[in-house]
Amino acid sequence: MKILITVGIYPPDIGGPASFVPKIAKMLTENKHDVTVICLSDNKVSDDENFKVKRILRNQNLLLRWIQTIFTIIKNGRNVDCFFVNGLPMESYVANLFLRKKLVRKIVGDWAWERGRNKGLINESFDEFQENSHNLHLEIAKFSRGWTATKADIVITPSKHLSKVVENWGVQPNKLKIIYNGTKIVTDNISKTNKGIVNLITVGRLAPWKNIDTIIKSVNLLKQYDMKFKLFIVGSGPLESELKKLVSDLNLSSEVIFTGQKKYSELTEYYKNSNIYIQASGYEGLPHVLLEAINFDLSVISTPIGGSNEILQDGKNGYVLNLEKGKKPSTENLKNIILETINKKELTEDKKKNAKILLHSIFDENKNFPKYLEILTK
Repeated sequence: MKILITVGIYPPDIGGPASFVPKIAKMLTENKHDVTVICLSDNKVSDDENFKVKRILRNQNLLLRWIQTIFTIIKNGRNVDCFFVNGLPMESYVANLFLRKKLVRKIVGDWAWERGRNKGLINESFDEFQENSHNLHLEIAKFSRGWTATKADIVITPSKHLSKVVENWGVQPNKLKIIYNGTKIVTDNISKTNKGIVNLITVGRLAPWKNIDTIIKSVNLLKQYDMKFKLFIVGSGPLESELKKLVSDLNLSSEVIFTGQKKYSELTEYYKNSNIYIQASGYEGLPHVLLEAINFDLSVISTPIGGSNEILQDGKNGYVLNLEKGKKPSTENLKNIILETINKKELTEDKKKNAKILLHSIFDENKNFPKYLEILTK
């Protein structure tokens, strides 16, 4: 079977779709399917994969890029049996007007909300954005993201929360499937080598809704305590310069390290040498990074937003960071939770054990990935 996958971000980019697509493409190829991936890219990259990767330069005239993407999808999609859309939804839909192929779409968030936050047009939470009215630009974006979703034959979401949101966009319940994100379970014992120092880590795009500034300000409050710590910020994005200035202004340059984007093989080394994973986001679909952190024996602190609470389970499997409606997480609250994670060792270990049990039962990649194979090849 021939399958065409479209995605907006792809390695060396980081983020959920960039982690997921190479894995699913590899699995499909190993099951004797012919796979082509079409993605956006900042640079021309030589891909050494057992499937085809077609890269379109991201940084060019938007209209020209849009046209190029559509023609690339049409050119490579003529003889495929199925489209699997993980990004570039409008381009994929327009191309499919000519090709009329089966179209399966995975939705992990709301690009209209992300666009509004990135451009500084809104300061709302994800759920508030779904309910409120906005200017014409954003209302058109909201219509577009919902309308293209209704044109898919099957829509897959990674959480119950997001499935309900997408249903409210107009997608029929019988078209919706929930497949939880998964991670490859680590069977080796993880031995932490950072004795005498607490290493904290957060991974993701440096975008407004990630609230990385809250994390930085919170660890700044740790300086009043007799402890050694480091915070690793893995990723890049539009707020990078602003966040680095904040670190400099707070005299935290020795404690806070910006690593830039990292390949998964490099990222695992940071996980292995870290103790606490922090997610302060205003929204996540169901974050791979939380699963990866649990997999590498980190304690998890996270806002309970989107699908994240389907991992946290109201604090059973990690520490819950409060998030009041319309506000960013509190730096004081996060600081106190970090201290609790360090000082209440027995409670922290119980949460980690519970999280590992959940990981093995629900979020095992080897159990979840075959569900995609079944849908795509049916």
